[in-house]
Amino acid sequence: MSQPGRFSPFKPFPSVALRRLGIAGLALLLLGSCTGSRPQSGGPTSFAMDTGAEAFSIGYEGIADLYVEPVPTQSLALAALDGVAALDPAIDFVRRGDSLIVTETGTPFAKFTVPADDSPTHWARLTAAAIEAARKRSAVLADTAADRLYEVAFDAITGKLDRFSRYHNAAETRAGRAARKGYTGIGVTIGETDGSVVVASVFHGSPAHSAGLKAGDRFVSVDGTPVAGKDMETTANLLRGAIGTTVAIRVARGGEAKDVTILRQRVIEDTVRFVPIDGIAYFNVSGFNSDTANALSQALIEAKATLGEELPGIILDLRQNRGGTLDEAVEVADLFVDNGIILETQGRHSMSRHRYDAQYGNTTTLAPIAVLIDSGSASAAEVVAAALQDSGRALVIGARSYGKGTVQRVIDIPPIASELILTWARMHAPSGYPLADFGVFPSICTPDYGDDPEVSAAALESGELRLSETMQKRLYVTRMDESERQKLLAWCHADHPPSTTDTDTRLALRLLSDRKLFQLAFHASRVALGERPKDLN
Repeated sequence: MSQPGRFSPFKPFPSVALRRLGIAGLALLLLGSCTGSRPQSGGPTSFAMDTGAEAFSIGYEGIADLYVEPVPTQSLALAALDGVAALDPAIDFVRRGDSLIVTETGTPFAKFTVPADDSPTHWARLTAAAIEAARKRSAVLADTAADRLYEVAFDAITGKLDRFSRYHNAAETRAGRAARKGYTGIGVTIGETDGSVVVASVFHGSPAHSAGLKAGDRFVSVDGTPVAGKDMETTANLLRGAIGTTVAIRVARGGEAKDVTILRQRVIEDTVRFVPIDGIAYFNVSGFNSDTANALSQALIEAKATLGEELPGIILDLRQNRGGTLDEAVEVADLFVDNGIILETQGRHSMSRHRYDAQYGNTTTLAPIAVLIDSGSASAAEVVAAALQDSGRALVIGARSYGKGTVQRVIDIPPIASELILTWARMHAPSGYPLADFGVFPSICTPDYGDDPEVSAAALESGELRLSETMQKRLYVTRMDESERQKLLAWCHADHPPSTTDTDTRLALRLLSDRKLFQLAFHASRVALGERPKDLN
């Protein structure tokens, strides 16, 4: 384990090879699944063997150096070729001894000598050469755009890895960077309604918000170009532009046209919302981007101005929060935790093994905290919930979290404007238990007690609600047999979307308004921080 202290994942990687290949040094926490159809790539349309060799070399070398488990490069290369072959069932790539043979309906037409070693560069060249040979023979592959060839190849490569490692095409790469770092634009998300492109949401404080755009506005034209018949991606491209430039937009609202001219600025999606409820400060954190910790810090200032400097209580709602950047999760936890461990990460690469400590003096409030989680709370949200629970700063209420428990690194692939998301470390809560699979255990599992928060409160007062027994089990999940694991995985699983009026929030309000009851629940759920899994001592 490395020496205590704050690790910045933004420091450049020391490896000469990685610098040469342009691998990004940004550590991220990302949920390993996505929904909806995949956006069109917008990447290269014509396959070039030299470009392919460089792109595959970056990918293979990144996996060899950074991925949490060792994986033979040759298995990645053969997987990539299998992915490409799936586009044309007549084509096959067959490894026979020291040869790679390309066949069409079983008849060989090209042969390559496989590398004698597991060199990423050598296998990358072979991958690109084999694909090029197949394209010269197959009309299907010849007519397939290069960005599609890279998609199927890299999807097959990441299929050999864990469920959170994946490939982003050019369009997904642009979207991911915008979500993490912000983007130049007007500050809206867009959607489709009845065949029209509309404003889906407006970020608070954004140029679009200042200009008066509202959710539901239907785009009519952008800079004089009619939007009718255009899809969302085309409309989004019309709205994009250089920072400091203006865009003229006409929207339809309630049968009337509205014209606005908006100055494009750097925009970061809102992730924090503050609402005072019965004297308690309620904060919904929907994700973790580069501004989340700052936004929450500002929201705390607003809450103190509204409710008083000594806040009587805080509800931190992390339900359905899919995660985001690791540094922001650490910074958010550091707003409430004054000392001790926030998170530990362990992986194969030496730089993946780190301990993140709270910075003394960063704490913004000593108010009692209830953290709300559910089975959609993942990655960065789990880091914050576990840190506040184990440090003794918060009572965690709701359902068991998703259990992502891994840290990802983004590898830029500049030749094809894309990126790989690779798992490179596993996360452990301050008390030592792994966050993977089982996630964070709530102090009070609300699905067990129905929709009435008074039922949970009564069970707590009577002693029927015994919190410590299940909480202790999280320390030993790695040593359970399979039947015990499955039983525990089925416990307290539920999706509770963020709400200011649902059972979880009402129970949190009930406990925070009754300090004696809150302390009873808090002490009953405490896990002995000195008891850690043996492999972490």
